[in-house]
Amino acid sequence: MDAIPSDLRTCVREISDQCTPPPCYKEGSTRCVDGQASFTCECKSGWKGPRCEDDIDECSDPEFPAGCNQKCYNLPGSFHCMCEEGYFITDKVSCVDIDECLLYHSICEEPAKCVNTPGIYECQCPLGFKYNFTSKTCDDIDECQLNVCEETCINTEGSYTCHCDGRQGLRLAEGQRYCERIPVCVELYDHRHPEMLYLGEQFAGLSVIYLRYRLPENTKFTAEFDFRTFDPEGVVLYAESSQDSWFMLGLRDGRIEVQFKNQHTFKVTSGGKAINDGQWHVISVDELESSISVKISKEAVMSINSPESLFTSVNGILETKIYIAGLPNRTDNIIKPINPRLDGCIRGWNLMNQGASGIKEVIQEKKSKHCFVYVERGSFFSGAGLALFNIDYSDSGSWSVDIKMNTRPSSSTGVLFALVHNNTVPLSVAVVTQGPEDANLQVFLYGVSVATLDSLMLCYPDRLTVQLKVTPTEIQMSANSSTVTYMKSVALQEALQLLNSTMQNPISTYIGGIPDNVPLPATPVTAFYHGCMDITINGQQLDFDKAFSKHNSIKSHSCPPLSAPESHPDAQHPHRN
Repeated sequence: MDAIPSDLRTCVREISDQCTPPPCYKEGSTRCVDGQASFTCECKSGWKGPRCEDDIDECSDPEFPAGCNQKCYNLPGSFHCMCEEGYFITDKVSCVDIDECLLYHSICEEPAKCVNTPGIYECQCPLGFKYNFTSKTCDDIDECQLNVCEETCINTEGSYTCHCDGRQGLRLAEGQRYCERIPVCVELYDHRHPEMLYLGEQFAGLSVIYLRYRLPENTKFTAEFDFRTFDPEGVVLYAESSQDSWFMLGLRDGRIEVQFKNQHTFKVTSGGKAINDGQWHVISVDELESSISVKISKEAVMSINSPESLFTSVNGILETKIYIAGLPNRTDNIIKPINPRLDGCIRGWNLMNQGASGIKEVIQEKKSKHCFVYVERGSFFSGAGLALFNIDYSDSGSWSVDIKMNTRPSSSTGVLFALVHNNTVPLSVAVVTQGPEDANLQVFLYGVSVATLDSLMLCYPDRLTVQLKVTPTEIQMSANSSTVTYMKSVALQEALQLLNSTMQNPISTYIGGIPDNVPLPATPVTAFYHGCMDITINGQQLDFDKAFSKHNSIKSHSCPPLSAPESHPDAQHPHRN
């Protein structure tokens, strides 16, 4: 020590205490340690820095993690863990879910059930309902606002139903949400010919073509054409020069009938064999000097005395109006009433010796005036419309619906028969698709299927004869090569009781479909029937020419076949025998 200069020793002894005044941050330090010409600040937990002036943010500093598993709040020199709503804290850092369902037993009102979920709870209602926390009720969900259906959506209590308008040729697809085209399961040979005039285009009974001829006064009435029909009654043509001078050619009971009237006489005459056999026949009418001659295939069937000219000329001109397949918009001048509607065809016509002029052009431009090249017996439903009948089902103080249907569906879904009352469908019978080329027949009471007939003969080339009888107490259905299953007896009897009540009221009978004013949910099947059918109700075969109303596309007495006959040389070209 003697070697140390006295002035250095004195300097060291004179160094002041470095912790005075305190250099450390008071809030962050525990004490200051003097180190002779230096100092050390000892920091409290949660602080750092040379003077312990920096607060450690445990919520974000990876070197000093707080460990909170939900919310972390930094405090000077510390931190605080908190939990989200629905949790409580343990060991100051961990959050545990609160089971509200266990804690509050009546937190959800019936029929909702409390289901605990992390941090919260749910009041779960039955499917199709949503819990209203204000009213504490299960309220219906309107699924239709969620666009769950491709076409029509009907909201129901707790659910919904999707509907496709069968009247547009649609049916509900397998998933019950989207629509698809109704399958065609039996193809028909429904080719039409532009030079064959269809006579049944207008159900109103008005003519399908109106012609007006102005010819010299000595012109004799003449008409010749090929004619084909299965229809027993109707007007083929009507000609007049005035309301008191006219001639009508028609069918009654399948035989030719002539009615005429002029200033000299009036007559009703019929003759010849029945020609409503579906074959082509050449019909010719000629006004001779003192008679009217009617021939079928060149063979005379009538010679009617007419001492004077059939029609009256004016100022040297014979003006003749000819109405094809119908009457003028007045029928009071017909001598013997006749149903003017006629499901038939003509071709190769020559009227007033003027050839086909005026007719051919009109036919070719409108397909609804074209005839099927080949037809067979039966009524044809195109899938575009229906027919309405007024039928009395009363039976000895009660009622009975006894139906016999001879059917060959072409499309695998469609309404055959329906009773409608106040926009409801108490009873209907429909073909229902079961696969791409398969279908069954179902009977519905108020939209509920109560009887199902399974048969390989549906959607099959051969026709299927189905018999159905419905009374206030039972339903019976049968068909060849078929099996029938019925709803359980108790439910069926309840449905029949409701039907019995409805049958005490006026009721409308529809064949081939459901009218547009009936809402879609009223019955599962709304599609128009497409195919051939004959139907007898309570012993009376329906003649669609005598319906209260009928869609023009329904052919009353003819149906296209499955295929063209092997040899029909007369199909395309008129023949003259």
